[in-house]
Amino acid sequence: MEPITLAAATIGVLVPYLGQIAGGGLARIGETATDSASQRVTELYRAIRTRVTGASYEEAILDGAEEQPENEARRAALQNVLAELIQNDPDFAETLSELVKGTTEIRPIQVTDSGAVAANDFHQSGTYVAGRDLNLGNP
Repeated sequence: MEPITLAAATIGVLVPYLGQIAGGGLARIGETATDSASQRVTELYRAIRTRVTGASYEEAILDGAEEQPENEARRAALQNVLAELIQNDPDFAETLSELVKGTTEIRPIQVTDSGAVAANDFHQSGTYVAGRDLNLGNP
């Protein structure tokens, strides 16, 4: 997987839990995810935290994303830092790749002129987001 793609996938898995991590620790993750998923997210976070500890810039970027996970600029900065670390550290890249594979399935997203269409776990965030024709459960 390309470094930027792996970094984006990692951010996609981690960001929904960053506020919980910063707000009270890793134990709260289990309240919103299955045991297996929460364990993988915990491992993913710890792998990233361990890798950036001692690197002042990278650690500050992770701390900033934890403080304001809804801030798109901070998420983008974290994604860029991760992409650079992945590019320069094949062992770290392999670790992240394995952990990300364990937390999510890659689902195709069809993009049309009217926006993105996705199934299953599709998260939207931002100032102006909307959904249409939402069907919950089995048809």
